[in-house]
Amino acid sequence: MSDPDVKTTADDSRDLVIVALSGVQVFIAESRTTADLHAASEIVARLASTAAGVFSTTPGATVVFPAPTDASKSTTDPSEGGTVAVPNRVVALVPSGSGARVAAAAAAGVREHWANLVRETLGREVPTPGMPSVQWVAVPAEHGDYAARWKLANEMLAARKRIRDFPGDGQSVWPGRRLCTLSPRWPAEESRPPKAPAHETDALSAANWVKRMWGRRSDDRVGFPCTSSIASAPYRRLIMDRLGETDVRKAVTDLRDTVRELTRVRESRVPGLEVPSGAEHEGLARWIAESAGPWVYPDFWNARRLRHEYAQGDRDKRNFSALAAAGWRAARALGQALAPAGSARLEPPAHLAVVAQDLDGMGKFLSKDTAVSATWHREISARLSELAATQRAALRTRELFGVPVYTGGDDLLAFAPAATALDVARECHRLVPLDTLPKASTAVLYFSSGSSLRRAVAEVTRLLHDAKESHPKKHALAVGFLRRSGTRESTIQPWTPAPEVATTLAPGGTAADLLSVFTASTTGRLLSPRILTELTRDAAEFADQQLPQELYEAELARLVARHGGTPSDGRTLACLGYLERAGRPPHGDGRRTPERAARVAVFLRQECRPLSVSTGAGQ
Repeated sequence: MSDPDVKTTADDSRDLVIVALSGVQVFIAESRTTADLHAASEIVARLASTAAGVFSTTPGATVVFPAPTDASKSTTDPSEGGTVAVPNRVVALVPSGSGARVAAAAAAGVREHWANLVRETLGREVPTPGMPSVQWVAVPAEHGDYAARWKLANEMLAARKRIRDFPGDGQSVWPGRRLCTLSPRWPAEESRPPKAPAHETDALSAANWVKRMWGRRSDDRVGFPCTSSIASAPYRRLIMDRLGETDVRKAVTDLRDTVRELTRVRESRVPGLEVPSGAEHEGLARWIAESAGPWVYPDFWNARRLRHEYAQGDRDKRNFSALAAAGWRAARALGQALAPAGSARLEPPAHLAVVAQDLDGMGKFLSKDTAVSATWHREISARLSELAATQRAALRTRELFGVPVYTGGDDLLAFAPAATALDVARECHRLVPLDTLPKASTAVLYFSSGSSLRRAVAEVTRLLHDAKESHPKKHALAVGFLRRSGTRESTIQPWTPAPEVATTLAPGGTAADLLSVFTASTTGRLLSPRILTELTRDAAEFADQQLPQELYEAELARLVARHGGTPSDGRTLACLGYLERAGRPPHGDGRRTPERAARVAVFLRQECRPLSVSTGAGQ
């Protein structure tokens, strides 16, 4: 909250300054691994904290954004689950007449911090034009009260961002050089960092080497969970709960012993995989939680991959083919030991999801003419920090297995296993206090643990944008999937459907509940996914605006009954068709398109069911 010892009234006679880091989302998204993604978030948070630190140590200055609370600080321990906040701008009030000087000092501090990171990583000075892109504006006190200065500062900052000044020498010094595989706007470095492992063969720029080497700054490093570790979290929880069974314990022991012949590197533990001190088989359980993430997949045991990533030079005489075969047998034996009696081998989940959330219209909310003051802005900043901490704590429960990349209050990016991703989205949305902050839009993108992470992050960003553009009031939920085959689909629904339309929802129900149409039943009968064939075949007829509502609902009810569903399932599909926003003009066009949501709901049934109801491979 606001500091009672600091005057922050509407007529505060101090300069208002804003320092902004541009291109933050691009820098974060240009990541090949979850470790890259987490590192980029941490780096941006550190740079923003540097700017805030300059303001906070300036006599007579007050930091408005971010709130000066513990929740707004970046964490340095990856085992805590990611970065708390990634602010891309810092707002402060500084003594009258000093605004330009202090803002320039803050920007210089950010650039010097980044230059130090480059030097520490590569051992030399390397220019990275445009990173960091730091812009600042300062509005003197004589330009009116805080509200007037706030409005002018934002107008000036928007104008400043339209100026493309292309810092540095640009590409004039790059002829003939390879471009970075992640960020082709920079050249790849010809010489690798001194501590780069042998298997790191990507052609990376200096900026991306800083990102890639971030987790190796300490010899006692703990890596950020990889995609397969996140996807397999519920599977590993099941293993930990059943270590008392002899066959499960033997398979895990064999798997661990084989892995230890390759590496002893630990990952950050996925939240929800905690091991109580003194628990039975504590050592084995701790290894499952901290090291077994990708190794429980039989397909991961590929001799060529193992040699590439774990061979210690040409003199390494280990038999990687034999190790791959032993690991494959142990992983398969573990799946068989976990399967219910008489069932096929239980497979680790193949998919996970990335969840993105953003508060709607935050800029307009902060610029309300009747409310704008430094005190109010500091209160909003504190609310955002509190929301970030609350969402972070919620993600870390055993029920959700959420892994936040960053939680900034006004925005969020997190990973979750496929079975819990919608629950993660639902809970993060529920925690937004609608009486004190704007509503939120959310996107959930499911993808295979072996697919391109960069593509998944780009897709969830696009989904979130489409969700916010789908209706003037925004407040939407977008859910989509990407299969390794290239198949994709998405649906956009209002988070809270109108009660007169969503007649099948219980009080407080959301669009996420509607998407359980193929997995939830009160009668024990489940609607068959085969209905999707007919929904797709008849899509044009269902979307026909001339088709009377009664006939639309009657035809859906007929199809649902043919495929084992209930009247409630028919009403749910009808509701999804009424509410579908994807591909429509912002004000709607009267079409009814249930097949998009149905295709997503079928995917949820096929790939995202909890392991407790699985009966083996192919379920």
